[in-house]
Amino acid sequence: METTNQPPVISGQWCLVTVRPRKRESFLKYLNNDISTKQLQAVILEIVEPQDLVYEDMILLRISNYSEARSHLQKIDHFLNIQRLKSNEVSRMLNQ
Repeated sequence: METTNQPPVISGQWCLVTVRPRKRESFLKYLNNDISTKQLQAVILEIVEPQDLVYEDMILLRISNYSEARSHLQKIDHFLNIQRLKSNEVSRMLNQ
């Protein structure tokens, strides 16, 4: 699964993933690799990189199962934290 340039679907379950400073690109490479090799497309539905510099060490994920997504993400290098988001928070982060 690659990051999309299309406007994300705001509905659904979203979480904010925080990674080590200046390691977002590396984390995304590991994440995309894990999605492919471990067949995680049903768990991690969408990846969005917020463009605002305030969010340079964060990634938005639309997921189907929080606990399953969290257990996979915690094993990826550079992962720091995951938290659930409400749809209005996702909209605000994406300036929609």
